[in-house]
Amino acid sequence: MQPLATILNTVCDEIGLPRPAQYISSVDPTARQLVALAQREGNELSMRPGAWEGWPILRKEYTFQIQSTGLITNCSYTSGSNIITIGTPPTQAPQVGWVLSISGGSNATGFPYPTTVTNVAGSTITVSSSATASNTNVSLAFGKESYSLPSDFQHFINQSQWDRGYRWQLQGSMSAQEWQVLKSGLSPTGPRRRFRIMGGLLYVDPIPYDSNTLVYEYYSNGWCSSSGGTPQSSWLADTDLPILPDDLFILGVKWRILAAKGMDYDQEYKTYEDMVQSIMGRIAGARILPLNNTSSGINLISNAQIPDTGFGA
Repeated sequence: MQPLATILNTVCDEIGLPRPAQYISSVDPTARQLVALAQREGNELSMRPGAWEGWPILRKEYTFQIQSTGLITNCSYTSGSNIITIGTPPTQAPQVGWVLSISGGSNATGFPYPTTVTNVAGSTITVSSSATASNTNVSLAFGKESYSLPSDFQHFINQSQWDRGYRWQLQGSMSAQEWQVLKSGLSPTGPRRRFRIMGGLLYVDPIPYDSNTLVYEYYSNGWCSSSGGTPQSSWLADTDLPILPDDLFILGVKWRILAAKGMDYDQEYKTYEDMVQSIMGRIAGARILPLNNTSSGINLISNAQIPDTGFGA
């Protein structure tokens, strides 16, 4: 891969512009314009949908463990009080901000959603809501409801969200209407885990009472990197390197600078688009759909292994 300065120098050479001495920290208007167009090119090129969710090099897998106390036995609470007393210390102590779960055997029906932990002191847990009923010797669970997305998250790859503990696919992303039915309406929780994105966080439902590993694939916004290999979503130095093909940056910035200067760019744009489609078509890979009963590759079982007589005997 060629660094940013080399890419922009090539653009200047091809359209007959003088090369600026530097780009990122330059005060020269042409240099600043070229950097801005290179940034625009990176942003738009990285979001190309293409085949199989765009650029394979920008696809990543993310795993994280949901957090909860698990079931805490021998708990009690009193109507009108926001104090819960636990009899058996959990392996994982509840944390401030965790939410009281009503799933997995947790008997927290005396508290409205969301009832969150506000303080933990030994065997006493203070929560944000007062109990509407009294209960003793019951099991309760507290869990973390929302989780951070990866720092380079751009968007999900659809239907890649799974719970590896239960080996179930997560349901979602839920719409606002569906989420409020679950949280505000009379809806059974069910065994399947659901998710929704709000405020830059991933929310899970029901409130966790386990510690399973969740996984999903996503599309990274890190379409360039520092010279040391750190992914970035913007150019920060002349030595930065594109993660996507540098030829596309050259062709992309070339037609963009011509358009910005009010010059004809039709041919340059066509060349660029043809190159994008050609590279994306090859880089993603594709399945082969044979039009007859033959297929390429190694066939371990085929009609060649079927005996002439006695089949099934």
